[in-house]
Amino acid sequence: MVGLFGAFGPRRVGLDEFPSMQWGGERTDSFADERVAVTSGFHRLLADEQPVRTVTGDTLVWIIGDVYGFERNGSYQARPDSIDSPTYCANLYESYGIDFVEGVNGQFAGIVYDREKGTVSLLTDRLGSYPLFHTRVGDTLVCSTDIQTLAEYPGVDPKFDRDYLAEYLALKRSFGVTTPLSGVEKLPPASVTTVDLDGNTTESRRYWRPEFTPRDEPFENFVEEFVSRFRRIIDEWIREDRTYGLLLSGGSDSRLVMAAMDQPVIGFHMNDWRNREARIADRIAAAAGNELLFLPRTDDYRRRSLERNPPLSNFDGWYKQGYPTGFAEELTGTVDVLLSGLYADTLFKGHQIPSPKLSLGSFGNVTLPVEDRIRTIDEFIDGLAVETPSYFDGDVDVESVLRENISVTADGEIDHHGVRYRSMRELVLCGEYYPLSNDTELIYTNSLRQLRPYRTPFLDNRLIDLHLSMPIRYQLRRNLMHRAIERFDSRLAAVPHSESGVRIDRSFPVEYAGKHLNALRWKLFEREEPPRPWCTHGPWPDDEEFVRQSEFVRDALADDRDLVDSLSFLDWDGVNRCYEDHLGGEENAVELYTLLTLLEMPVTKRIGGDADAGGTPLSAPSGPTTERPRLQLPTADGGDGE
Repeated sequence: MVGLFGAFGPRRVGLDEFPSMQWGGERTDSFADERVAVTSGFHRLLADEQPVRTVTGDTLVWIIGDVYGFERNGSYQARPDSIDSPTYCANLYESYGIDFVEGVNGQFAGIVYDREKGTVSLLTDRLGSYPLFHTRVGDTLVCSTDIQTLAEYPGVDPKFDRDYLAEYLALKRSFGVTTPLSGVEKLPPASVTTVDLDGNTTESRRYWRPEFTPRDEPFENFVEEFVSRFRRIIDEWIREDRTYGLLLSGGSDSRLVMAAMDQPVIGFHMNDWRNREARIADRIAAAAGNELLFLPRTDDYRRRSLERNPPLSNFDGWYKQGYPTGFAEELTGTVDVLLSGLYADTLFKGHQIPSPKLSLGSFGNVTLPVEDRIRTIDEFIDGLAVETPSYFDGDVDVESVLRENISVTADGEIDHHGVRYRSMRELVLCGEYYPLSNDTELIYTNSLRQLRPYRTPFLDNRLIDLHLSMPIRYQLRRNLMHRAIERFDSRLAAVPHSESGVRIDRSFPVEYAGKHLNALRWKLFEREEPPRPWCTHGPWPDDEEFVRQSEFVRDALADDRDLVDSLSFLDWDGVNRCYEDHLGGEENAVELYTLLTLLEMPVTKRIGGDADAGGTPLSAPSGPTTERPRLQLPTADGGDGE
């Protein structure tokens, strides 16, 4: 498995007892001395070996993920192709000490073991895109980028925290630094956590946070700046000696990546049939002169996804979202590096910005391109709070859990499950990606990382900074992606968007009106019938209909009946009720998928097995956050800690 696992401090566990990091074709390395032990799994294309030792001194560095470059005093330098990420960071550590991380651009997590100082520093990137989970076993601090692996370490006795488990089942994610496992938390994003191995103390500081500072400038200025930065990012990344694959839809985000590429890229399109979306993707690839491989989702694909994806979950989303693993052989056998257009909609299209909806009755809803601004914690929670699924028998009110974990601090910041935001403005605008582990689709990203080195240009620091300076009105009532595609390749801009049916090179008003008019036209006069009831003309199937028409979910739940009965917070009658209500017309597909994900996680099977054998019972419902013990990572004097 691509990731890091480490134990720091006195331990009685040898490397041979560490959880396995094997998942696919990654390389694994291990290191141990009397106080530190680390195993790592990584793609050979990204690193030669780990750890890397600094040239001078006696410091070891591990980096999981990809470092793109380094910024200091306003000057940015891309990482040279001849130096891999761990070596690059080891060199930066020698030059700047542990503060080097403040200038690093990339998606990564890291460990720096300074043997002379007797310290271990745990690093997370700006967004926490590789979460570092941690807990204590006696005096030993154990951490991992994978919560399922962490729970397998000898001495870790996993139990569920029902409050946070209820949040996961209701909202399909865990928030902030919290997890549904008692005594297990995530390190904050953009943080350096240093363990003093001699004193067995821990200090943590935060080195960055998002601050929304919009610039009052013409939209054209942002287009120019975006195109310039995007071009530079792509040019820095792409090498002629590597083959690139792009997950290509019929929309605009992945199309922009293809438009900016100056060398061939193979498009991959996953779908249930060659529908309108697939045909538009084919037109995009053809216009760019690139090959497109169609990857059909079959019934066998769904079974394999349920078998393979739940162990990749860190309690984010549901198993089905690990779409690429069902095509592992096709992807890994064709390309060296995978690319996507993920997070363009979050950063530049205002998808995270609440907007009012206008009901058109049986014709659906129209989202108005204006902001419905959230100003208070009460309003924020009102937009989140939902009931737990009927199969959860934990006597937990999700709204109460949210209120206990979201508060205004003494200095006026917003604390959301242990991660702080400057104001409600930043929480609303940035909470979907800061930390990235709050995203319900992180299992999608994790599945891509396991297959091949993977990048999405939109999470580059330079584009994050641009996003934080772009006014709300431009995010909601302009389309930066479309204007950039026009600049890069007019041929791709002439191909219609699969959802709207409108060419990319049309203005926003034309696009907005055309999107809704075409949706109405297709609804009333669509002549091409999908081959199965759950097939659609978009990129994804109708999962609500799939669960009703197929026996797959019913049979999978029946296979897990004994496990459900062994877990006191689940109720089999509630499982049946959730499924039957769905058959009766309710929309519970995601709730059922989330339950299946939970049941197929290794940690759940371990806890359920322990319960069945009379082992450790589940934790009782917790009280308010102020009374719940949280793993303490004291802030260094003068630091800005979480």
